[in-house]
This record gives sequence, structure tokens and C-alpha cells, in this order.
Amino acid sequence: MRRKWSWLVVAVVLVIPSVVEAQTDWVDDPVDPVLGPAEPGDWDEGARYPTAVIQVDGIYHLFYNGQPEGVVEFEAADVGHATSTDGISWELDPVNPVLTRGAMGAWDENALWGVAIVHDGTGFRMWYSGFDSDDILGRTGYATSEDGSAWTKYAGNPIMDVGSSGSFDDGAVMPGTVIVDDGLHRMWYMSAAETTSAGDYDWRIGFAESADGLSWTKHPTPVLEQGPGWESWLVYAPSVLYDGTSYHMWYTGHSGQHVAIGYAASADGIEWTKYPRNPVLDIPGTFGASHANVLFNADNDTYEMWYQDADADSLRRATSNCCSTIFASVIPAAAYAPGAEGSFFETEIDLSNAGSADAEYVFEWLPRGESNTEPAESELFNLGAGQSVRYANVLAEVFDLEPDSFGALVIRSSSLDLLAMARIANIAQDGSGGTFGQAIPAVPLDEFTGLRERRRLLFGTENADMRFNVGCQNGSDMATRVNFELFGADGTLLGTESMILMPWSNDQLNRIFDPHHPVTGCVDFWADVGGTQVYCYGSALDNVTSDPTTIPPM
Repeated sequence: MRRKWSWLVVAVVLVIPSVVEAQTDWVDDPVDPVLGPAEPGDWDEGARYPTAVIQVDGIYHLFYNGQPEGVVEFEAADVGHATSTDGISWELDPVNPVLTRGAMGAWDENALWGVAIVHDGTGFRMWYSGFDSDDILGRTGYATSEDGSAWTKYAGNPIMDVGSSGSFDDGAVMPGTVIVDDGLHRMWYMSAAETTSAGDYDWRIGFAESADGLSWTKHPTPVLEQGPGWESWLVYAPSVLYDGTSYHMWYTGHSGQHVAIGYAASADGIEWTKYPRNPVLDIPGTFGASHANVLFNADNDTYEMWYQDADADSLRRATSNCCSTIFASVIPAAAYAPGAEGSFFETEIDLSNAGSADAEYVFEWLPRGESNTEPAESELFNLGAGQSVRYANVLAEVFDLEPDSFGALVIRSSSLDLLAMARIANIAQDGSGGTFGQAIPAVPLDEFTGLRERRRLLFGTENADMRFNVGCQNGSDMATRVNFELFGADGTLLGTESMILMPWSNDQLNRIFDPHHPVTGCVDFWADVGGTQVYCYGSALDNVTSDPTTIPPM
């Protein structure tokens, strides 16, 4: 019976929501698989896990971990090698396995795992994890090769040890990707920390740097951790690319029932922003998709991914134009519609690129009260370094919307330096004395309110002169409930309200203090559904002009 790693073992089939397929940028190659399971009796008939793909002089080189049939996890794994001229048809190395476990008593006697490969112009360099037969899962070793087939292990192995007891990597340091830039080596690795459950481990992604590839300095904390839902149990197997400006990472996330591939981006390789609509690649089946290995093909401006179909234990290939817009922020209110007291609102947006490189961006329109798992998306725009642009009526200009449109906007950009501010202008109409309107900054997703995190809105007012509305935006793919408690100025609890928000939906409670007028006070809010995050704001409006003032959460 084929053995699976503990992070791939499941008890039930996960039902994949439609948003997964709708939001993926990846298209599978019609040749499936590009590398199938091993034949019975082969050294790797138990399992094949792709760990690194690089291209040298027009030839693709695949390195993978293989195991025989019938072994338990973290045992008897070695490193295999295959080559291809097109990334689709692969020829297995006749020498396989090309790197094998050490002799009895060696630091890597039990298994080899987690391979990172670079080619320095003269030969191949490999960082790999070696397992002993004790409690330590994996330390990092180093090997070199002229052709990718015949390897020599470094005499000073292991070169990077696990962390001290209680640290996030006290169980394993397993290389995922090494990038060498101007002589500096940067490694993203799978880290394992032993949990309170005997024999169980908490897998996250760590980072280390080195001047020579042998002596490494670790970042003190993980650089990528678990998130809600699809990646709530484990994150591992990082594949990282650097495009000269930003770092791009594809990684495997595990919910405890299913694995899929997510994407994150970073300006420095340490602080990462996850794509808000992860996972970017998933496949039907009990186990799912894992172990992404990504290259950028400059000849056709395309990203290529090789990954494991965990159910079929085979290697698949996918392609994408990918990655141009990852950094997300939300304008939590946008309108092109008449309002109360004779008002009429239009949404104006200013964008400014404060960075030193061009920024690409798209808008997404999130209509009020609807599930927005598949939002309408604008064309791709470009803004030069230092430049600014203004959309006088963004809903009409970009989305061709008609009056009576209420909702919110997502701005997804290739740059953290793209700044955005909206002004919901109260346009003067017959009988209206409207003036400037309401200024609302774009809110990054990491500033949204998490599970049961309580925040407060001030300036709550309801009287003859003023009214108070509360608007909320769901920043997740799950429905959530937002709870409100209304307090008077003396601290008295005046009442409670709640709001149900569908995925990426927004809504507004108008005149929330109306049953208690005249009154001044404040509103507390929080979400109580795990895996969701929300942003709520207040609007204090003048009843004469209907001009609103934005009240941010505190």
C-alpha cells in the first residue's frame, strides 16, 4: 500500500469551492502527467516528490525525492534526477538515485529530503536535508556536481543545524529554495517544531542568509506561517523567484484534510503578503496539489510550474502569466447613486506611485449585499514611478456602472508603494447644499479586524442635526457575522445589532442609533466566525448638507 506523508493523509474528501478554479491563473498542460509514477520494483516506486527545477543551457533539470514501497514517513528517501528539452517530456537519469543516504551512523543515514539547487555557471550546487535515526528530522547538508548526475557531498556536513529546543525549527531545517544575488545566498526552508502531540510537528517557512553558502545565519522567526481555512494546519515546500524588484513565493498549504498551492509576494524576501484569493492552484481529489516548483521563461514571458498530483503520485505542469498584481487594499465604500436629504454621491480616486519602479494595478468591483467570490475586474493599468492619476467617477469610468450603484473596491497592485485615496463626493443637486464629501483611504488587508478582535467607532450621534451609519467589508472567502454593541456617552449599553456578510461582501447599517435618539456614544464591533476578517468604519453625516465624515475603527 502506498505510503503518504502525514501532511498528506486525509480522512474525507474536501469539497473545493468554485472560487478556487475561478481565481487561479494557472492552466494545466494537456499532457498529463508529464512524469508518471515509478514502475513496480523501482527504487522510487513508493513516492515521488518534486523539489527543484532549474534550466541550464536550454535543458530543464528536475530533482525529486523518491522512496521505495512500504516505508514509513521520513525513511529511506533519496534524490533522483531527470532532464527535458521542453519541460514536458522527461528522461530519467540512468544513475538514479543521484544522491543517496549516508552510511550507518552518519548524520544523513535515514533519509534525504528537501532539495534546493543552483547552477553557478560552472556546476550544480545542492542544499539538502539529511535525517538521522534519532528524534531530529533534518539538518542541512551541501553537495556539488559538474553535470547534475554525479554528486560529491561536502566533507563539513551538516552545514546548518536545527534550532535550540523550543524554537520554531528545533525539529528540521529542510531547504526549499536558494537564490544567489551579488554573492549573497538567501535560503527559504521548511522548518519543523515539535508540538505537544508526541511525534507531531508544526511546519512553517524559515529564512537564512550566507556569504558562501556554507555558514548560514537564520532569521529569528518564521517568514511565512499558517493562515485560516485551506492552510490552517501546515505550510511548507517554498519555491521562490526574484525578478529584480520583488520576490515571489509558491508554497503548499494543508488544511488537515487537503493540500493546495498558494502564492505570496515580498519586497525583501522576509515580509510576505499572501494573495488574498489563495489558493492559486488546486485540483479535485482526496489529497490535492503540492510541492510547486516554478520557473520564469523569458522567451515567452510565462511562468512554468511543475507540481505533484498527490492522488496520482505523478508530476503535472501548468503555465501562467501570473503575478502582476498581488498587493491588495480595499476602498470599503464606493457609490455612484443618490442618497438621503437630496444628496448625490460619486466616487473619485487618486492613485500615486511613491516607488522607484512602474506599478501595475487592477480594480475589482464588490457590489453591496452580494457574494463577491468572482468580482468584476478592470483592465490592467500601469502607473510610472513618481506619477499620479485621478479617476473623477471611477465606477462609471472603469466599470461603466449606472447611477444607483453602491459597494466597495479592491485595488490589487504589483507594488506596495502604490498609494490610494477615495473621495465620495457629494455632488450638488437641486435642493442640496453638498460640498466636498467623504475621504476614505485604501485599507490593506492586514489592517482588517481578525476573529473576535474588538474595535470601536467613535462619534456615534443621532439627533436633529446629525446621523450615524456603519459600513463593513468582509475580507475573506467565507461568510461571517459582525456583531455590534451600542453605548451611550455614560457607558450604558443601549442595544445590539448584527450583520451577515457573504464572502467579500459589504453592507451598511443606516442610522444605527436611531432607536435611541437623541444620543451621542460609540459602537464596538467584532467578527465571530473563524477564518474571516472584516473592516468596519463609521460615517457621521450632517442632516442639512448630507456631507459625511469618515470615522475609522480604533
